[in-house]
Amino acid sequence: MKKLAEWICIKKIAVAVGIAFLASMIPNWLLAFIARPSGDDYGYSAASHQTWLHTHSVIEVLRTGLETTKQMCQVWNGDWFSVFIFTLMPEVFVYRSFWIVPVFWTLAMIAATYYMVHEVFTNYFGLKWYEGGVVTLLILLMFYQWIPSSGIGMYWYVGVIHYIMPHVLAMLLIGFLLKYLRTDKFRYIIFSVLGMIAIGGSSYYSAFLVLFSYVLMFVIAKNKKRAGIFAFPILAGIVALYFQVTAPGNAARVGGEQMGFSVGKAAFTIVEALRQGAVNVVNYGRETPLLFVLLFFVAVVAWECLSEANLKFEFKYPVLWVGYMFGVYAAMYAPELYAATEVSGGPGTIEYLTFILTSVSSVIYVEGWILRKLELRHTLKRREIYHKYITVPTVFVCLVLCLVFRGNLKDSLFYSSYSYIASGQAADFKEQMESQERILRDDSIKEAYLCPTNPEQGPLMHMPVIKNPEAFTNRVVGSFYGKDMVTTTE
Repeated sequence: MKKLAEWICIKKIAVAVGIAFLASMIPNWLLAFIARPSGDDYGYSAASHQTWLHTHSVIEVLRTGLETTKQMCQVWNGDWFSVFIFTLMPEVFVYRSFWIVPVFWTLAMIAATYYMVHEVFTNYFGLKWYEGGVVTLLILLMFYQWIPSSGIGMYWYVGVIHYIMPHVLAMLLIGFLLKYLRTDKFRYIIFSVLGMIAIGGSSYYSAFLVLFSYVLMFVIAKNKKRAGIFAFPILAGIVALYFQVTAPGNAARVGGEQMGFSVGKAAFTIVEALRQGAVNVVNYGRETPLLFVLLFFVAVVAWECLSEANLKFEFKYPVLWVGYMFGVYAAMYAPELYAATEVSGGPGTIEYLTFILTSVSSVIYVEGWILRKLELRHTLKRREIYHKYITVPTVFVCLVLCLVFRGNLKDSLFYSSYSYIASGQAADFKEQMESQERILRDDSIKEAYLCPTNPEQGPLMHMPVIKNPEAFTNRVVGSFYGKDMVTTTE
């Protein structure tokens, strides 16, 4: 047992979790080369694509994108920054370049999560890089394997840009502000201002996440004068968000009603957001108990790492911290509740991702408080005992629990993606898409009759062309490829 305990160190655990995470993502990255644009992906970028075909001028494409953005902010929504990025879908410029979307944005999520965790764990807590790395990998494993919508997370360009891009920016900005507090380098404020402008023009959810984080960092900062510089990115974000909220398209999207502030509605939103947040925490535990097994594993590993660190951070208020983290998580429900309109899978995805982040933050803060409060600075002897009798057995207990809750493994994104590939359905989907694209890319065909696709999409996101040529997907696909009419043969 002693030799096994010595062999299973934190570094080896980090390597094992890293291998598990990368292996779990391989099917998704393979599917990236099968994924195709869908629905709104074509709609927002159709004019840009036609401009590129006729001019091959990036400047003209950007100008067309701005015109599309202006139009959409007038008639449909106010997310001016994300709408502009919508118009620059990779396939506007290069055929079959859509694989860039899932590959780039999953890598961006990995990098942003590690950057934020590394800033806290390594630069503030003094932990080793791989100790922050194992926490990052566990967060990402939970992120992706039970993400509510894989389309929003990876395979639907508009969904990825509208929800994942701002979330990635939010984590980077939290890291930037922490780094500014530590180094006093003003360039991180400049980065934060630019990032907040982008977030303010893209997502209420990520704007709330960053604003709540900035308030928290200001409160706990020892140098209030330095932290007062946070006013610049906060103001930039508020101004950008103001233009988003007041855009005429927002009123159009919620049924023509005027977007305004109501104290009663705001109070209802706060109470209902807290209620729904609590209900969904219970639902997460009921539906995906393996998620809480991994959170427990995070707690065990983090305790060992923290107990060895020279903690300079003061963990004074665990109850307030946990309460505030729950408030941040619950705030993710507020935009959809206040707007009272139908939503896609995006809000649920961001609520889930925020739950993971705030839960890990709460666990680590409470552990830090216990270690500081009880002065549990481990001697070498204590660390060996903890590692031998807590950390190592926990590794095996978690492996056993994976078998107990193997139903959750079948619910995972890895299993869904692997099954979709192994069954031959992915190859069938690829063949169907290529068949349709041969017709759509034929400039001599102005009325395109496409073979219908089967509904088996696995984790992919695809809005199929249907018989009715006036259907939304038919019209936007026709606009993108310059067709007078698009329909199916059946």
